[in-house]
Amino acid sequence: MIKLENVTVRYGGKVVLDRFSLEIPAAGLTALSGPSGCGKTTLLRVLAGLAVPEEGTVSGVNPGRTALLFQEDRLLPWRTAAQHISDVLPRSRRGEAGQWLAFAELAGEENARPAALSGGMARRLALARCAALGGELFLLDEPFAGVDPDRAGRILHRLRELGAPIVLATHQPQVLAGCNRIVALDGPPLRQI
Repeated sequence: MIKLENVTVRYGGKVVLDRFSLEIPAAGLTALSGPSGCGKTTLLRVLAGLAVPEEGTVSGVNPGRTALLFQEDRLLPWRTAAQHISDVLPRSRRGEAGQWLAFAELAGEENARPAALSGGMARRLALARCAALGGELFLLDEPFAGVDPDRAGRILHRLRELGAPIVLATHQPQVLAGCNRIVALDGPPLRQI
């Protein structure tokens, strides 16, 4: 079980999480759903160890074994799709780049650079890189932005098969429908509704 207990995070004078508590199952897909700006991304950053709470505790997470998909694709314009994948793999696994591109339905795009990809394709490349990195927990911020619903559903199914718990932030009804648990949120400060 992943637990946040009485977590407080401020950015300057803005309180984003105020004594916020939540339990997340250590298996399956948990969706965070709420309006833009309510604090979902901050919550994911706390779970990833990138935002340190002023107060409260986080347990059940090993930040060193957590894969985070940022809201931005963060692709390097001079690297090919295959290189983006191989960059996160240990030397012994570098031959898996094609497999991870296929995971995100990008087979045949191995030599494409980000400028040659559509927005949805770039998002899938970022997601494939995150999945290839692996870990004990996947934190995905808007993983299917710009991705058509049918393709998102197929990739979501493949993510389930990775066998690690997944926490994702999304506004997309078809993605929410494929999750085990939906946490409805509002804010700021972030609160469960």
